[in-house]
Amino acid sequence: MTRLVPVVLALLSFTGCTLIDQTTFAPAPEAKAQPAPPQAPVTLDARTPLVTIDYTVPSPDYAELLHDAVSAARARYADVQFDVVAVLKDTSEIAAGQAHATGVMRSIMRDQVPADRIHLGVRTDPALAASQVRVYIR
Repeated sequence: MTRLVPVVLALLSFTGCTLIDQTTFAPAPEAKAQPAPPQAPVTLDARTPLVTIDYTVPSPDYAELLHDAVSAARARYADVQFDVVAVLKDTSEIAAGQAHATGVMRSIMRDQVPADRIHLGVRTDPALAASQVRVYIR
């Protein structure tokens, strides 16, 4: 019986152990990647445009409206600066958007606004039906 006691004690001490096999050293299965939450739409510019020229027609008549808006802005702020931003549906329209923005810039310059107070920009917005030129004041 004295020989049986150490064997029983040894067996009882291994009851909480598991056998070593391939799963002991295998890496834990990777957690499945969670889909990213949908992103909120990006706001192009939080400012309200002074003028928005919509190019749903090939040559919109904006000269008088733009002249009045520029004159009013200059009357209110002597050192006003203008951001002329072409907003396009996609990048395939960049050349046309730059031409539209340049035309608007030239119209503003005809109102005696120095070129260094006019800043040009181009952005895309896939939600647009047609390209636009937006004029902001700084």
